[in-house]
Amino acid sequence: MKKRIYYLDKIKVLLCILVVCLHTAVAYGAAGLWFYNEKNNNIVECAVLTMFTAICQSFFMGLFFFISAYFTPASYNKKGSKKFFVDKLKRLGVPLLIFYFFLHSFTNWIVYYFKEGKKVSFIDFWYDFHSFGQGPLWFVQALIIFNIGYIIVRKIKNNEVKVEKITNSIILKLVIIIAAASFVVRIFIPTGIEICGMQFGYFSQYIVLFICGCIAYNNKLLETIDKKLANKWFVAGLVSIPLMPIVLYLGGAVNNIQVFFGSLSWQSLAYSLWEPVMCMGISLKLITLYRDKYDYKSTIMSRLAKCTYPIFIIHAPINVAIECLLMNVKIDLFIKFIITASCTFLIAFVLSELYYKLKEMIFK
Repeated sequence: MKKRIYYLDKIKVLLCILVVCLHTAVAYGAAGLWFYNEKNNNIVECAVLTMFTAICQSFFMGLFFFISAYFTPASYNKKGSKKFFVDKLKRLGVPLLIFYFFLHSFTNWIVYYFKEGKKVSFIDFWYDFHSFGQGPLWFVQALIIFNIGYIIVRKIKNNEVKVEKITNSIILKLVIIIAAASFVVRIFIPTGIEICGMQFGYFSQYIVLFICGCIAYNNKLLETIDKKLANKWFVAGLVSIPLMPIVLYLGGAVNNIQVFFGSLSWQSLAYSLWEPVMCMGISLKLITLYRDKYDYKSTIMSRLAKCTYPIFIIHAPINVAIECLLMNVKIDLFIKFIITASCTFLIAFVLSELYYKLKEMIFK
């Protein structure tokens, strides 16, 4: 195996861009939770942005967990359980604490000060409101938990799961497992409900794909994924995209969309099944496409890939600051979405680059 898998780096860059775009879409009319929201009266724009976020949500965080897990066995094998655990706590735990106690409050303060017009200093806001939270770094928190679980499993059973190649049967079984687990979990914890900053309604997919990432590394499965198989599932995903608005309409989403997010109903079952079909189709297509066409070194992509983690950490306050800056600008909200998402990613990238350059200068 090569020391660096360039195509996975490039997929991570794409996923990071989608994270920024999703949060911006929610700010300008898509369904979901974000620090800043601006009312959008254009039903078509809201529907397009919501469909965009639904498609992203169906696969991108699951694929993030898969890629993170793919490098976990090698790291564990190299470092051993103790060093592996300590390194993960440093890399994941420190940014989580910084965001939880500082950046989350700072992001909310930006909205409070500029959008709501409450002229309170950040120090006073931080002290009085205790606006602490994980925000987007719920992903980092979940990774810490998943990695602790991985250590426990390796301590109990060190035998590797053997899989020769990925087949249609395996993908179908994964779809059924994720759909069934999601449906059951959402009866009790619908999507949109957060516990400790995490929406457990989506976690069936995340857990399954984290496990799959570890198995894929041990069996070198990424190199053997058949392009034809990936294309079949991608077509299934594409076909399911226009089906979802029809299902939403027939299921009464106009009057009660919550029934799709978790209940003992056919609507919730349909949504729980739609997501893993989309996830497998898009994820397999991205992996095979990037593996076959983009597995080479690129200076700009290497720099972007290096910055994806800090971008993920700092993009929230940057994004919200730009949204507050544009809130009184009289332009279409869809145009604001494009401007805000682009500027957020660019500024976060520049700041991340500066961070690494300063770090190199200090520790040179």
